[in-house]
Amino acid sequence: MKRREVLAVLAATAVTESAPLHAQSRWRRNSNSNNDSDSNNPARFTKQIDLPHANAAGTVSLEEAIARRRSVRRYRPDAIPLASIGQLLWAGQGITRDNDRRAAPSAGALYPLELYTVSATEIMHYLPQGHRAETRSSNDLRPELRALSVDQASVGTAPLLIAVAAESARLNERYGARAVPYTNMEVGHATQNILLQAVVLGLAAVPVGAVDGPGAARALGLPAGQTVAYLVPVGYPA
Repeated sequence: MKRREVLAVLAATAVTESAPLHAQSRWRRNSNSNNDSDSNNPARFTKQIDLPHANAAGTVSLEEAIARRRSVRRYRPDAIPLASIGQLLWAGQGITRDNDRRAAPSAGALYPLELYTVSATEIMHYLPQGHRAETRSSNDLRPELRALSVDQASVGTAPLLIAVAAESARLNERYGARAVPYTNMEVGHATQNILLQAVVLGLAAVPVGAVDGPGAARALGLPAGQTVAYLVPVGYPA
């Protein structure tokens, strides 16, 4: 177990732009208390869809993907195909074994993360079991999410945002005080997978950790207990 923890720490520190969940308490102090009840009434998804089959045999080597990965913040407006969206979500949290183990390692296989995508017209929630998603129509939330991310332009201009949401309480019973750091590690694991998958798909992306996690969760209508740990703008490089 000690060796696994050391490897997990090394993997998490590779994603240097992450905002630790415990640090996000400062955002809560600046949030409008009148909105605190919003997360108790999460937005309802209206339908489920099957995502195109995820490809487990790529055309780019792992070493090449690592070498080519860069933080890119300017994108063309072209929409991202559903097959590519599904592949990105699979890389982050997809089931890769018969025992329901996922692409990113998780402490105790408790999986405290949820992945959402945001476009100009739709919000999607990834359902790893069966490689499906639930969707709902939405106004364009990218400008609001940009404002909640210290006005970073990439958040407002990318045709697709991936929100990496976390609920560290899922680890509380087993790991106690280690629940939050273990969740932060997993955020790093999953996000790095997404970034490398973007390279393979010819897409550009950047991890944005300077985000008001609770505020972004309210904007997206996420369930109580979830906070947005990362926003990942994705698009074709401009």
